[in-house]
Amino acid sequence: MPADRTALYWARKGLSASKARALGWHTFARQAVVIVSDRQPNVPYSAITALDSVFCRVTRVKLLAMTNPGPVFSALLVAFPALRQIKLEATNTQISHTMHAPTSLTHIEVTSCPAFAVGATIPCLRSLVLNMAGTHTSALAFARQHAQTLVKLVVKHIHVRDCPMLVLDEHNKCVEYAHVQVLRLDVLGAYDPELVARRECVHGTPFPSLQYLNCGSLYPFANNVLLRGAHHTLRVLIISIDTKVVVWLLPGATCLRKYTRLAGMEARIVSRAGASDTQNIAMNARVLDASFQTPHMQWLRIKYPNSHFIEYSRKHKIKL
Repeated sequence: MPADRTALYWARKGLSASKARALGWHTFARQAVVIVSDRQPNVPYSAITALDSVFCRVTRVKLLAMTNPGPVFSALLVAFPALRQIKLEATNTQISHTMHAPTSLTHIEVTSCPAFAVGATIPCLRSLVLNMAGTHTSALAFARQHAQTLVKLVVKHIHVRDCPMLVLDEHNKCVEYAHVQVLRLDVLGAYDPELVARRECVHGTPFPSLQYLNCGSLYPFANNVLLRGAHHTLRVLIISIDTKVVVWLLPGATCLRKYTRLAGMEARIVSRAGASDTQNIAMNARVLDASFQTPHMQWLRIKYPNSHFIEYSRKHKIKL
């Protein structure tokens, strides 16, 4: 057992309520780390749910599953009634849940989960992090399922061809994430010309309340669908700029004025050439011209693949 009594590590064959009380940590534990390995027999659902009277102050759970956790995930939601955050790492297995989650649960993070399905909506889910490396695209349906409650959405290692599934439902209709203020997409495929050329034009306004957008690796669409509707809310924009994006994002010197609250921007040039390349110089100029025509712009960073970047502010330019 670790010295920190605020964390409970459970990697046993089973943990009854009496064993848990014998640990002497039930009044201290705030976090539980649960490990389900292929060497571990199935843990009865009742043995886990019985912990609700013992570790009632646990608010964060990390579930590491190397095999099918069976009822463990659903049982944890019952065992810890004050649960606010849960992180799932499920290798070569699947997570499914059909019961109601506690209303206190506001944050879920999913990593390397080949299948993830939650039948019932989690009513107060506000923050969702999906690491799509090893995770089935069914996790994107989970994001759409909670579009009306999410405030923060982070999707890591998502392939550019899968991005439409984040904003379009099974009937190809646009899904509105009405309250999402923070959106970060870590998109794969930036240096595959064929994939970049096949980016889709998606209609609708999926993020009408967006304040922070980070698409620093690759902007995944062929139009401004992620920015549409954010003219009076967007504050920070981190975006990769390629020859296609610059056409619709920066068609003229005053094009960013419509983002009336935009205070900071980082433009990451997607190019195999350096900063002195003619095409990159042209894109650099367009970014500069548009940025400082924006009423509340305070800082601008232009970054190149070789890690060279130049930072500007209202008062001066800093070369780093």
